[in-house]
Amino acid sequence: MLPEQRSAKGKKLVWRNGSLSADAPLAAWQGLLAARDLSEGDAFFTPQLSNLPDPFAMRDMHKAATRVAQAIGNGEAIHIFGDFDADGVNGTAILLEALRSTGIAVTFSIPHRAEDGHGIGVEPVVEAHARGIRLGISVDTGTTCLAACQEAKTLGLDLIVSDHHLPDDELPQAFALLNPARADCGFAERKLCGTGVAFFLLMAVWKLRRQQEKPPSFDLRSLLDRVAVATVADVMDLVGVNRILVAHGLQRLNTKPSVGMQALMTVARVKKAANAETIGFYLAPRINAAGRMQHGEAAMRLLSTADAEEAAMLAEELDVTNKQRRQVEAEVFKQAELKLAGSDVLAVYDEAWHAGVVGLAAGRLARKHGRPAAVGFITPDKVIRVSLRGQPGFHIGELLNACSAYLDGFGGHAGAGGGSVKHGQWMAFVDAFAAAVAAQQKQADDHLLLPVDGILGLGAMHIGLAERLSRFEPVGRGNPACIWLIEGLQIADRRDLKGGVVRLKLTDGSRWIDGIVFGASALDDAIQAGLTVSIIGQLQKDDWRGNGAVQFVIEDVLADCDGTSVVE
Repeated sequence: MLPEQRSAKGKKLVWRNGSLSADAPLAAWQGLLAARDLSEGDAFFTPQLSNLPDPFAMRDMHKAATRVAQAIGNGEAIHIFGDFDADGVNGTAILLEALRSTGIAVTFSIPHRAEDGHGIGVEPVVEAHARGIRLGISVDTGTTCLAACQEAKTLGLDLIVSDHHLPDDELPQAFALLNPARADCGFAERKLCGTGVAFFLLMAVWKLRRQQEKPPSFDLRSLLDRVAVATVADVMDLVGVNRILVAHGLQRLNTKPSVGMQALMTVARVKKAANAETIGFYLAPRINAAGRMQHGEAAMRLLSTADAEEAAMLAEELDVTNKQRRQVEAEVFKQAELKLAGSDVLAVYDEAWHAGVVGLAAGRLARKHGRPAAVGFITPDKVIRVSLRGQPGFHIGELLNACSAYLDGFGGHAGAGGGSVKHGQWMAFVDAFAAAVAAQQKQADDHLLLPVDGILGLGAMHIGLAERLSRFEPVGRGNPACIWLIEGLQIADRRDLKGGVVRLKLTDGSRWIDGIVFGASALDDAIQAGLTVSIIGQLQKDDWRGNGAVQFVIEDVLADCDGTSVVE
């Protein structure tokens, strides 16, 4: 077993699937397959769209799809109630593009983060009804929008909620509620994002239209690039249904992306094949920047346009906005740290903070301190609106439910959420938040671990193994990358590059390997030349050098103080 010794980042190493040790590429691969209960020809490695579940297995889907198909047949206009984050705008874009292809009129509205907050407001429902709209579809929102759904019902506007956020005790009085998180649903193991739910709604509608001998000409597969981006951006588990959607969405992104996605990749300087990491670090932040700093409509227009010139202009706009976002976010985080002044409860707000970055500041606080954070701003009507972010092992949606007595209009899922604090209830909210965090602490402690797949010798450092490991892509939450331990290496040389990147030359005395560390400041003292260390990380192809070269991406290290094995 692995030792109690903590790594340089303070984590305890544990075996992911039982110990595995190999000094040859093929042995390492075969051992890994056995450890993860997979075979060379397992369907896991060849995700197929044909293996997606029947959309009608989702609760309320038949009712929802029948109503949409009816609207298409009758030429009714449809209004989409979207949201301003990457999930919401991508979902709005795919519904807009697909439904307009049928020839009907489709309009949309996206709330302003600071002025409106998350969710469907009563006013947009009233406005849509006044324009003659009798069918509305929400995306990534609506489950906790009880007042808006009740107003729609009263007015005679059929509102289909397509969402994935954790429901409150009371469900909305919607025409149909498409939400895998419903206690009576569980579709796709409750792992879909809002855009994923909207995509399955389109699948169901298209299926009905074909059954009615009115087959749509529009190919839903053209939407998968945006489904993939939304799924990764919203940090969904990349297993099961999501693995299929993201794998095919990445293929689309790399071969025939939508006009808007192509423009976005151009401004983001994406020059190699996009993967889940590309989405998380380069595409999603730029999409989210619109809703954070200005209005999510700019991102929605980019994601739904077919005009290359307009797309290029909008992508440049988002790139500039994202740079502004980074500056403002850094300042808010700095101020939040000062205001907290070592407090055990990471809950703080300020009337001067920008609505668009409080969630990001909360994320930074959570990562730094290892527990959930709630960071808020004050709306024009003097309401404290908070955004919550957590760490692995904590469930933000459940935290919000535990604080519901002091919140209005809240919603969330495992990784993120937010709501408005009731007037005069800030301190009561803080106390409830602290108690809820403490209640989840035990299960979260299990995530202060660094799972390792096995021990590699330098003889396994081969392009053949690196290429086989790449078959686990797309990797991310729920489908982690393969992490290896390499013992007892001396750091023979260290080179500091730009952007906090460090390259290392490491040796076991007879063989050599190249190591690379991104964001090296957290490991700086532990990766000095001359030290002997055991390194933890990923074996990858070195695309920069090419010609079959590999490198080890170092994520953490163990000091090898006495020269003995770290395995007991």
